[in-house]
Amino acid sequence: MKRALLLAVLLTTAALPDAASAAEDTKDSKRTETIEGLVRIVGAQAGIVLYCRKLYTIDDTVSEGLSRTVRRALDASLGHQRAQSAIAEEGRRVAGEIAAIGAEQWCADQRDILNTDGVRVFVD
Repeated sequence: MKRALLLAVLLTTAALPDAASAAEDTKDSKRTETIEGLVRIVGAQAGIVLYCRKLYTIDDTVSEGLSRTVRRALDASLGHQRAQSAIAEEGRRVAGEIAAIGAEQWCADQRDILNTDGVRVFVD
């Protein structure tokens, strides 16, 4: 009887994630989300430099500083090779997005986003 009770308790607790595990999962999820956001920033800056410069005046100091700072954070978080791989993948994604909707629309969207979030990459 005691063995059956012990087995039932062990199976019940094994099936439920403990608080530490759930907290760790939340922490990992937030870290992943942050890293993905940083990678998107670098991809957006590359797209802005390559495509939007023809349509708008870009503050090169802000754009380059933002990219440099974020790349350093990604290198520290992921290691240089993994960061470069993630950035290259994001670059391909951004290029596909620009090809699909057109540079004018993509740049206008980026300008609206960036000039309302306190970062003034677009001068005009």
